[in-house]
Amino acid sequence: MSNLKTFIVTNAWIIVVLLVALIVLIQFVDPAPPRKLTIATGHEDGRYYRLARSLQADLRAQGITLNIVTTAGSRENMELLLDEEGEVSIAFMQSGIEENFPESTDNIYSLGSLYYEPIWLFYREGHKPEHLSDLIGKRIAIGEAGSGTQVISEYLLAENGLLQGLKNTELLPLDNESAVAQLKSGGVDLAFFTVSPQSEIIQNLLAIPGVDFLNVTRANAYTARYPFLSAVTISEGLLDLQKNIPDTDRTTLASTATVVVNDRFHPSLTPLLLDFFHKHLRAGGVLEKPRAFPSAINTGFPLTAEAQHYYEYGPPFLLRFLPFWLASLVDRLVILVIPFLFVLIPLFKLAGPVYRWRIRSRIYRWYRFLLEIDRNIAENTLENPEEVRKKVADMANELATIDVPLSYADELYHLKQHVEYIGRRLKNL
Repeated sequence: MSNLKTFIVTNAWIIVVLLVALIVLIQFVDPAPPRKLTIATGHEDGRYYRLARSLQADLRAQGITLNIVTTAGSRENMELLLDEEGEVSIAFMQSGIEENFPESTDNIYSLGSLYYEPIWLFYREGHKPEHLSDLIGKRIAIGEAGSGTQVISEYLLAENGLLQGLKNTELLPLDNESAVAQLKSGGVDLAFFTVSPQSEIIQNLLAIPGVDFLNVTRANAYTARYPFLSAVTISEGLLDLQKNIPDTDRTTLASTATVVVNDRFHPSLTPLLLDFFHKHLRAGGVLEKPRAFPSAINTGFPLTAEAQHYYEYGPPFLLRFLPFWLASLVDRLVILVIPFLFVLIPLFKLAGPVYRWRIRSRIYRWYRFLLEIDRNIAENTLENPEEVRKKVADMANELATIDVPLSYADELYHLKQHVEYIGRRLKNL
């Protein structure tokens, strides 16, 4: 048997141990990121949907298909995330929606906040309130059922005592288009909207004679009671410089748009999504300063560990130099290889001693026989000398064919000399 073959046979047990270790370690390695994702947005005319379409194109370049599900808004998005049988793993929603699901969101996490979503209260002439508590007896559009606007407006109205018996106050769950039409026709006195200052809806509202939006004088009180809200300034002329709308600075409340995931979301996709949001949102907007978003503030739900790491240290090291799929593969292999090496190195250290033991055992196994013959000769107790001579001769012939590495040749030749010595003693009997 060749030395290499002997080495392999001797250490075959190492292969078995490594295979067992590999099977165990694989259980702790995350599966590869999926090639398909599903995101819940809002209506097709909303910013959530437009942002999702841009994300869809960006992910397509990475070989990932993003399916977009349109919804009524944040509340419905949350219900889709919580559906254990559903496919939605990502959703856009307003901060504050988490307050409506206090006991069922253990598997819901945030990747960050994206931009401000100002909350507008438009009113018809003659129905301007000083405070929200003045809305008693009014007809109020509070946002479409299932939307974040409805959730936020109900918070604000409840704080002002309008949900306790309603006191002839009529709350109408209308979508944006219907609310605009009802304001114009006089079907409602006031309406809540959550849209961008640059939205076409705002321009349509400002074009209605006798309709204006409220300056929220107690904004700081609301933000103190609801940390997910912020006070934002609609500066003079921001909505229309030519017509100077508004004609003075006004304050309103704003929630933040957030991107939220459930446990169906693969964590290694986090830097890919946050890179996209940084690229598209870091320039800021009419209400956001440059590089203010995406942000780890006002996220609604706790950040994932991967998102927290991204905000603190930036993109993962490998993703800065490698394409996403290659970086993901290397990252998962590192998780596998490092503990595998902890098993592999000690085993290889054992391979040498085991091999040496095996080689020496092939040499030394003859010595017990030689020692017994030598002792019997010395004590004159040897039986069947002719048979013993034949066995020693056979041993000499076998030793002539045995193959050992050069480093063990001296031990083999010592054995041959000892066999010859015993052979000579047997001849002299």
